[in-house]
Amino acid sequence: MSTAVDTRDLERKAQRAIDARRFDEALTHLWLLVDRASVVDDQFRAHVRLLAQCFGGLGRRRALAAAQLYLGDVGEAETSSPLPLDRARIATHRKSHALAARLYEEAGWIGHAAIALELAKNDTGARILWERLLDDHRLANDLYVKGLVRFNHGRVCMRLGDRGAGRKSIVQSMHLLTAAADGFEARGQRERAFDCYGVLLTIGREGSFENLAEGYINCIRILREDGLKNYVIQYYEDFGELALQRREFHAAATLFRETSDYARRQSMLYVRHYRKRSAEAHVAAAEDGLAGGAPPEMAENALTAAVDAYNELGLFSKVRETYGRLASLELADKRRARYTRLATRLDGLKDDDASMTGFPEYLRAEVPYPEIWKLDVVEWEQGGDPAETMADLVLDPRLPEYARRRALVVRLFQLGAADGPLGPSGLAAIAAQLARVETYAVLGPLEAMLSHDDARVRAAVLRGVKVLYFKRSFIAIARGLADPVPDVRKEAIAAVAALHFPHAFDPLSRIHRESEDADIRRAALSSIGQISTVEALELLIDVLRNGEPQEKTIAREMLARADHPEASGILKRAAADETGIARDELERVVRARGA
Repeated sequence: MSTAVDTRDLERKAQRAIDARRFDEALTHLWLLVDRASVVDDQFRAHVRLLAQCFGGLGRRRALAAAQLYLGDVGEAETSSPLPLDRARIATHRKSHALAARLYEEAGWIGHAAIALELAKNDTGARILWERLLDDHRLANDLYVKGLVRFNHGRVCMRLGDRGAGRKSIVQSMHLLTAAADGFEARGQRERAFDCYGVLLTIGREGSFENLAEGYINCIRILREDGLKNYVIQYYEDFGELALQRREFHAAATLFRETSDYARRQSMLYVRHYRKRSAEAHVAAAEDGLAGGAPPEMAENALTAAVDAYNELGLFSKVRETYGRLASLELADKRRARYTRLATRLDGLKDDDASMTGFPEYLRAEVPYPEIWKLDVVEWEQGGDPAETMADLVLDPRLPEYARRRALVVRLFQLGAADGPLGPSGLAAIAAQLARVETYAVLGPLEAMLSHDDARVRAAVLRGVKVLYFKRSFIAIARGLADPVPDVRKEAIAAVAALHFPHAFDPLSRIHRESEDADIRRAALSSIGQISTVEALELLIDVLRNGEPQEKTIAREMLARADHPEASGILKRAAADETGIARDELERVVRARGA
């Protein structure tokens, strides 16, 4: 039977059940209809209207209001649910932020209310709410969220002109987030540490260069370790530009030099571009120092560093020009004469005209610095509730329509269930539906569901996680690998085997290094073998040298199939450095590659 026939049959059955007021029966057909991926928009909305009829007939008012809001029936949605939280969503949809704040506060969601007041340009009210949230007992042992709340409080105080209170909160936020980052890294949750450093980076953008540097340096470190090359270049360049704006020319020169070195190691096109920018920053540092009354010897050091960079690039006209500037400094006569001679020797030399490609705009991330200080307070306050988490996604116009639809299905399924909390089978279904939303936000609810007593729910979460290509997914996987129930551990191992992407290398290598379970280690190694990075190749080579027999077999097969452009060269160099059995193993792989 074709899909079209199935759809019409289900629609007829659902309509007959609704006409007979058998709403629960109708729902069983409608869930199948709305949970399909290939449904045109008008058809999907028609199915949601039928769902709304069922929810209305069953008296499930929150689900009814959610369906009506999605359909654009805002007035009807407002009268359907009496709960402040639902009416706050409606007010948010209408951009009535002051009303949304009052309703969120009534519902006990103080962080949401404070953010809504900021959107309403009521910073005085937002400050009061952030201060109330700081007294919440749940923050006593949560350094990360407390640091975020402190940061939000500090920012709003600054906007109100209370610099003393603002500075105090921001300093406290820095201490809390630094401690939280240390804790996350100690637990192997570097993606969460990255979030902490992202906030520190923002503090630096709005404050001291030292804080800016701490945030950027740590973010770049984590991005480099994760192999996210384009993000590394973007963060380096952004930091360099900010250093120039702050007239930190020596720092900018160092940063652009590091960017060039990184690009060279990664065989990227930007080596010459950033080496030239480093030279230009050295020249700027020299001129800035002279203008500020610094000794000429300091300018000399900066200009000779620029000469080295220009010379390396073959830009002899720039070398000659810089030597001329050196000769004009108030230095000893012998030094000035030497610089004049060096400049003269370069007369007639032509510049190397090789291209200098900069980092292109199309590779830049659209939102490289998200407002983590608000997003993660929102997530914390939602408490892992799938329906509430999905409410924000359903109303988010930036998401693709398929994601908004799937988020709506999760919300309606939970709110439209029979009275009382969902049982294990219902929660398992929710876990599967969350995974199909395919956005980062679903990880919060999935992680919360891992605390459920029923192993079937935890196993369903791990089945869902294995299609979510986020580094944070490994937080759930790590919990699954330590689960006492074999079926849950089995799903976690399957997730390890399924998730292989560049920034998964760090958690996968940690799992391989630290696990005492042979099956887990082999699953992690197989995933690492499907990551096309130099770091993955080096780990596989190390296993081939020193691993146990079964792991050596996996490493050998993965290296033979590796598609990294430098794989053969790396293997040949590794073989040349070895003797005995290790050399034989590596040469065997080289032969298998036909290299």
